[in-house]
Amino acid sequence: MKNVNRAFHNMFIAVGFGTMVYVPMLLIDKGFNDTMQSVLTWVIASVLYGLSFELFRIKSKIKYPLHIAVCFIITIAIRLIYSYVENGTINALKTIAITIPIFVVVYIALFLFIKYIGNIKNKSD
Repeated sequence: MKNVNRAFHNMFIAVGFGTMVYVPMLLIDKGFNDTMQSVLTWVIASVLYGLSFELFRIKSKIKYPLHIAVCFIITIAIRLIYSYVENGTINALKTIAITIPIFVVVYIALFLFIKYIGNIKNKSD
């Protein structure tokens, strides 16, 4: 099982590094079209999500709720900004209503992945 976990861990690390290679190459090759704008937007969001893991260094019981809140704020902010850039208007209520269930499902899936496959140990506080 350890080898399977390591394989999944390495696969996701490689996808992350690969993204940093193929996004600039696609921008150079195909230009900054609508698809690339979307990809680049979520790559930037992913960088911000990665930085949010620094919150786990805090010696406090609120680090987990704080991390969830920061990730949710990043997601909502990116979605609202992207909506404004694409449409020239923002329907905040609709955007938030659509985003909440997707955010919850993805956050739980990533939490389970990191806990059981990503080799991150759960330390007691």
